[in-house]
Amino acid sequence: SSLLSPLPSPPPLTSTPSPLRVRSSSSTMSAEREEEEPALPQVGMIIEHDVGKWRVLRNIATGPFSDVFIVSDMADYQQKYAMKVEKQHGNIRAVLKLDVMVLSCMQRRGAVGFPMMIAAGRTSAYKYLVMQMLGPDLGKLRRSLPEKRFSLATALKVALQTVDRLHALHDAGWLCRDVKAPNLVVGINDEHDNGQIYMLDFGFARRFRDTEGNLIPPRANAALVGTFQYAPLAAHAHKDQSPKDDLESWFYMTVELIKGPLPWGNFKDYHQMGDYKKAIRNEKRADFLSGCPEELGTIMDSIDRTQFFEEPQYDLISREIRSAAARADVDLEMPFDWQIQRWMLRRAHFVGDLGESNMASERLANADDSDNDRSSLPVDATPPLESR
Repeated sequence: SSLLSPLPSPPPLTSTPSPLRVRSSSSTMSAEREEEEPALPQVGMIIEHDVGKWRVLRNIATGPFSDVFIVSDMADYQQKYAMKVEKQHGNIRAVLKLDVMVLSCMQRRGAVGFPMMIAAGRTSAYKYLVMQMLGPDLGKLRRSLPEKRFSLATALKVALQTVDRLHALHDAGWLCRDVKAPNLVVGINDEHDNGQIYMLDFGFARRFRDTEGNLIPPRANAALVGTFQYAPLAAHAHKDQSPKDDLESWFYMTVELIKGPLPWGNFKDYHQMGDYKKAIRNEKRADFLSGCPEELGTIMDSIDRTQFFEEPQYDLISREIRSAAARADVDLEMPFDWQIQRWMLRRAHFVGDLGESNMASERLANADDSDNDRSSLPVDATPPLESR
């Protein structure tokens, strides 16, 4: 593997979103009304920005860090967008700023497979991001199936696309640090999206290159962030992560898409999860990779050999995936499972959330992880159980 070469920093945004004006559907808010502004948008409320106006239709997701609403364009009611909202105060962790930074960066670079950002701004009570509306996530789609796994063709097609998403993200100097199927979604209309898989939710993203394109040295201690089931060994050891660690999380996800729930998916203690992940490099390797194409062993070895400052072998990984498909006589041009079995898209809406992002550092409740604090103390946290 070659050493990562510095990239030029992306150009600055050409403009900054102006302050938002928020009003009810009937009249502009007075100063007295603004003082009573709700902590989150309410159904029927109109969000007004220099680039457009949107009416809040309904809440579709509530997470530990933010809520997501469907909004309609006031100029074209048929045009719907997703609006991600974060309270101004009382958050466990502020995530929306990172979403805006990553998505705007990827949008400037013309990267495919990342939601289009429409507008971002704030009120006195909350911050929000209006972006392209997308379909259900891959975690819910997988769990909508009785056997809790995709066909090999779909799993390998997803693996190919998502390793490309990570390559693009890393080329821009960003780490995801929370790679998992629930953070990968399908288009709202597969016929127009041509089977595109989109990557979103960058609340744990972190630069591994500075704005000048120089590699950032690892810190002595780092918080365990992300989702325990998919966290890389470096995260379990409270070490800073690099691109190879995103690929390690991607690898666990890929095995899950092929075989079904991970063997440590029901563990309640993240230390036990870490121990099991170490064991699959040794005595549990054969069991873990049983039922997977043999090429996945080659991929895991490649990821594990990659050092902190080395560039992962993205091309090798893609070649091995294609080799696995050819050896299994799998046609990578065939539709995804949910394009053939359309009921999966409907059922996915009734599947509960899984793999909620966890934080095992109490300091993250009050501090930005982008600082150089080296005294993060891990605390135990209980991940949700696999829905079977």
